[in-house]
Amino acid sequence: MKRSGSTANPQPCAKRPRKYSGFRPARPREPESTIATPSSSVPIGNSNTNPQSSAKSGRNRTGFRAARSGEPESIAPAASSSTSSNSRVTTLAVGPTGRRKGKHVDRNHTPAAVDPSVATSAPTHLEDSSYLNSNQPPYEPGPLPYNEPLTNPVVTAKPKRKRNNNAQSKLLKWLSIRDTTLDEILRHDGLGDFLGHQHCVSCNTEVGKFKCKDCLGGCQLRCEACIVKSHQDAPLHRIEFYDKDSLKNLGLRVQLGHGGSPCPCPSPGPPKFMVFDTSGVHFVNVDYCECPNDDALDRRTQLLRLGWFPATFTRPNTVFTFNCLDTFHEHTLQGKGNLYDFYHLLLRKTDNANLSNTIYRYKEMHHVFRIWRNLMVLKRAGRGHDPAGVGATSPGGLTIECPACPHPDRNLPEKWEQAGPLLFLYILYISVDANFKLKGKDRGLKDVELMPGWGPFVEESSYQAFISNYVDQPEINTCESEHDAIVRAQTRCTPGYAVSGTGIVICSRHALVRKNGAGDLQKGEKYCNMDYLIFSALVGIILPWIFITYDIACQWSKNFRKRMSEVPEHMRINPSTKVDVGIPSWHINGHGVNCRKDFRLGYTKGAGRTCGEEVESSWSHTNPLAPSVREMAPAARHDTLNDHWNGWNFRKIISFRTLFAKRFQEAVVMSMKHKEVFQKFSSTFPSETVEKWVRMLEFWEANPKGPNPYEESENTTTLQDVRLEMTRQETLLLASGRAPPHKVTMMGFFSMGFDIEDQQFILTRELSRSKGRKTSKQLADLEDKRSSLIRQIQIWRPIQVAYTPYVATLLPLVHSVNEPGSQYLHPETAPLFFPSSLPSEIRRRAELKEMCDAERRLREPQAEDALADVRRFRRTIQGLWRFKKLNVSGTGNKPNTRMLELYNRIDYKLQRAANRYNIAYGALMALDPNGSWRERLKELHPVDIRGPGRDPDHPEDVKTSNGRFIPSWIWLVPRSPQEHGDDQTEAEFNDTMRAEWAQTRARMCRWDEELLIIQEEMRRVLAFFEWKARWWVEQGNRRQGLESSIESGVAAYAHKQANICLCMAARCAIYWLPIMKKYSIDPMWGAKYKKKLTTDTDTESQSDSDSEDDDGLEQKDDKSDVGDVEIDESFDFD
Repeated sequence: MKRSGSTANPQPCAKRPRKYSGFRPARPREPESTIATPSSSVPIGNSNTNPQSSAKSGRNRTGFRAARSGEPESIAPAASSSTSSNSRVTTLAVGPTGRRKGKHVDRNHTPAAVDPSVATSAPTHLEDSSYLNSNQPPYEPGPLPYNEPLTNPVVTAKPKRKRNNNAQSKLLKWLSIRDTTLDEILRHDGLGDFLGHQHCVSCNTEVGKFKCKDCLGGCQLRCEACIVKSHQDAPLHRIEFYDKDSLKNLGLRVQLGHGGSPCPCPSPGPPKFMVFDTSGVHFVNVDYCECPNDDALDRRTQLLRLGWFPATFTRPNTVFTFNCLDTFHEHTLQGKGNLYDFYHLLLRKTDNANLSNTIYRYKEMHHVFRIWRNLMVLKRAGRGHDPAGVGATSPGGLTIECPACPHPDRNLPEKWEQAGPLLFLYILYISVDANFKLKGKDRGLKDVELMPGWGPFVEESSYQAFISNYVDQPEINTCESEHDAIVRAQTRCTPGYAVSGTGIVICSRHALVRKNGAGDLQKGEKYCNMDYLIFSALVGIILPWIFITYDIACQWSKNFRKRMSEVPEHMRINPSTKVDVGIPSWHINGHGVNCRKDFRLGYTKGAGRTCGEEVESSWSHTNPLAPSVREMAPAARHDTLNDHWNGWNFRKIISFRTLFAKRFQEAVVMSMKHKEVFQKFSSTFPSETVEKWVRMLEFWEANPKGPNPYEESENTTTLQDVRLEMTRQETLLLASGRAPPHKVTMMGFFSMGFDIEDQQFILTRELSRSKGRKTSKQLADLEDKRSSLIRQIQIWRPIQVAYTPYVATLLPLVHSVNEPGSQYLHPETAPLFFPSSLPSEIRRRAELKEMCDAERRLREPQAEDALADVRRFRRTIQGLWRFKKLNVSGTGNKPNTRMLELYNRIDYKLQRAANRYNIAYGALMALDPNGSWRERLKELHPVDIRGPGRDPDHPEDVKTSNGRFIPSWIWLVPRSPQEHGDDQTEAEFNDTMRAEWAQTRARMCRWDEELLIIQEEMRRVLAFFEWKARWWVEQGNRRQGLESSIESGVAAYAHKQANICLCMAARCAIYWLPIMKKYSIDPMWGAKYKKKLTTDTDTESQSDSDSEDDDGLEQKDDKSDVGDVEIDESFDFD
């Protein structure tokens, strides 16, 4: 439907050309997006505008006010005619949020033209994907949905939106009118505008005594007969007669079976017939139809046709309105509210003071809602349209599927199997995880499965039969990490619980739970459980490439094919299907070096920017249900979680419109940025070196068991290497006849001294932790440690004097152990007088040059080794705390205490390593303050000991967002401490930079892949919606021989769903097209969705606020914009 050409006199909308197009009439839009007005209070528009047309203006959906009748196409000339030539005007420019922003400009000023040369170039699409597999032939079957390269995108700089938190000012304004607002609310309890009117407003003869709380004119008084007559179609409204009253007491009777018309053979219902509605609980007089016709309806059907769901199907005495059940359904999906609270909300809304008899229908409501929830999922899955009935539902058939994932014969292009190097566009990415908070108590309750294996949960009997064969299956941990999946695999179930947790399989890029991808865990996260869930979620998949992310993929992937042969044959993956595995981006930080090299998603070809952690976010949706589902019977628990996972899936689909647009824009920018960084970095190396590295990467991608190009070079010089070298030098001196001044070598002297430094830190920490009153045993242990340290120092001192005689003048006599001020009274603080701690004028003496040089050579690798230990312990601590937060918190004091003890032990080692680094750093600053080591090593502050990655619990990391996060310098230190010098060839130096170059290239490749993947996902979403619309239309005519009214409802619902699918596709398309056009991308699917481009295209999706005071508030864009869309004739489903 196109817009009218004139905004002043919009023409009425033309008749819709299609029966089920579902497009609303277009609204008139403002002709211009920039309007100039005088700075005085002259109204916008013609000075002689009709007052009636300019008295009030509304806002259309784009955030602009509706054009007034008679308003000219160009406002600026009209305004200019009423002002002087040198007057200043206000330009109301349309900002990025869709609002006008005032700016004073000179009328005679001509704005400078925009230089088109400022546009930057973006990476190409298919032309630039040769890096993916240069050895494979190009893709010949024709272009994919991306037929235009990303060349010369016009990137317009948008002004920063001013964030204005004006909640405080709003409240301050409201305080001044609080009293009058309260008076207005109290006024509603009186007669309002009808004060003094004694007669009925309807008949104007009888005295008015009753008013309705739910009618729009709630203060109008009516007589008894008129109030009953006016509520024949609203029997659940609340009536007042100086106090609460009911339509039942006033004589209203609801006739069933005739659409509200009188029945010749009415039969009164129960005297205390109760109706639960969103407005509360009502007692209603009902009359059933008892006409002696062949097509007479039973009482259950009569209630259902009125929209009332009976609590029982034999002699119903209580009903629940469809609106009431649907309201709670949406409430529990959104807010996770439980039925108990909602039930009592209705009771309080009915009688908050509890003045009437107590009503108890909680069990009945619980029973009815469970049935209602099952009926809704059957209806929305189209099971009411299948002639075979509900019983023919296929496994997982009630699960809402992901439209962005690849589905052959639904949303994939023709000849997609021949994509060649672009086959990664059709990978199915799935993530696996388990949650040990969704437990289930063993209460011995017997229940009925309403949807056995039809939703996300697997069919229980087959699942239990499979895992019963692996009760005592051993699972040996060979990974360096201590993840919960491994630790809990052999733990016993919590006493009193039949279910220890829940495992799920989702699509990892979009976070939708897959059909038959969920199941209960009985004893930890065992392989048999997770294998069954994974293979069950992949049943029927005919894709050539599957990518699985799992937090223990390094362990789980071993013997994968062997374990697959043990599952039922129909669940096995095609042997020709390629299966890759990886560890999610966050979890991999807790793994060892080998896992980080082999299973990092950033190194995996075809992974794009998939992180694999989306499965963790899905738990935030179901964890609030844990207190409720643990008390439920197994079948009810499955129904509840199935329903919430379907609700989660649908909300995720709704978010694709904005999510994919955000991902696309980020991919464009980051692809260009990382390509530029990679090109600059590569230019610093010889071309033959880069070619060698490329061949090494391609070989590793084809054969992952080969040399890993991302592996750091092993050329790092460690402390032990230096000690070995110095020991060899001392051996040569002995062989030449030059004996050292002591039988202990210089290397042994420094080694002993470094050990004493470490022991001093240990004793100091012990003393600081044991402050206060100590037991005799504690005092004795401390004295033993002091004595041991004293003996070490006493043995070491003579050696020190032999190598540095000057130190003898600084030391007290050896025999003065017990004298006041002796170094041995407090050995933990005794100075050791290494050469680095001596005064600078002493260090410059010739006899100390060799000692100073030796200490310098040892301190540098000591600092690097200590820093490596700091990083290693930080990775361990981060993984430990994440393990605790996800799996141990809330499980009792004993597990938390053990976890704290483990943390303290690791933190103790971390502090020791940090102390060694600080001592070595201080020594290097004294011995060689301007050395090359300064380029790698820095002073280590407590705030630097954080990471890897951003820790939301760390005070430094909280200050920045993920996008602005800067890691601590300890993670940016090159692995190799040596720069390219005389003792290192250029090839050796380049090899030390190979891993960094490979990582830079991997980042570029992953962003380029992401740019292609996100465009393919956009196309797949639209294609899936279009396929689903056709599928729904086909369902409308499948059932024949139905009652005419039911047949009409079946067909109407099918066409309604088809229209929703088309509208969702159109809404996504018209949101994405302007964004893609900004980057010079013209997708092939864009031709199906024609949209009139206006000046506000880029800001159309931005929501407007109710007033100027709301400029700083973000609001949801829930408005429909499908009225501006025309869909190709191929989607006409008449």
